[in-house]
Amino acid sequence: MHIEIVQAAEFLCRLLQTKLDPDPLSKFKDRLIEVLKSRYADHWDTTQPYRGNAYRAISNFSGVMDDALLAAAKKADIDAKLLHSYLPRDFVLWIDPFSVAYRVGDHGNIMTLFEDRSRGRITFKVDPASNHTESLMNGSPALPASVINGAFKSPVNSPRLQHLQPRSNAVRITPPNSPEKNDPTTKKSRGQSQTSQQQQTGAQEQQNQQLVLAN
Repeated sequence: MHIEIVQAAEFLCRLLQTKLDPDPLSKFKDRLIEVLKSRYADHWDTTQPYRGNAYRAISNFSGVMDDALLAAAKKADIDAKLLHSYLPRDFVLWIDPFSVAYRVGDHGNIMTLFEDRSRGRITFKVDPASNHTESLMNGSPALPASVINGAFKSPVNSPRLQHLQPRSNAVRITPPNSPEKNDPTTKKSRGQSQTSQQQQTGAQEQQNQQLVLAN
């Protein structure tokens, strides 16, 4: 749980790093980690990673910021209204066992921040140096239909569920060699045929020379 929460907190802080000074930003990160650990204490089942998914989601929708963000901002002495203005609109961050992902808007792509696939899976993390986080601050998609009574559910087609589907790898197929190339008998007969043709050509040339001399 600690790893997933830290990944989520670091991502949110990357969104805010150009807006807040390093000290209050670091304090906000620490307070947010504390708040989320307390919030998820009884809602974290590694045997059923998506159970309680809606409860663990962090959101910023329709001018309403998530309680966890409000609590962390208060403990870090950061103005909640200021923090709200710095975060992207219509934003959902899912924090589940082995997985952290987010989406902006109902039709936005689900972006995976972290996946621990040590149990037959792979590990993936968005590059912090990428400028994708900057694009989150440009525009606000419409309110998604997945907002139901304040609960945000991760879609079934989330890329985090792809490990449940069988994967296939491309295989290069090289065609077999021609039978003529592999058959030594064919090679031998071909060589004999070429030798016979050369002998016939030489005999014809010699006969032509004799006819010329006779004339």
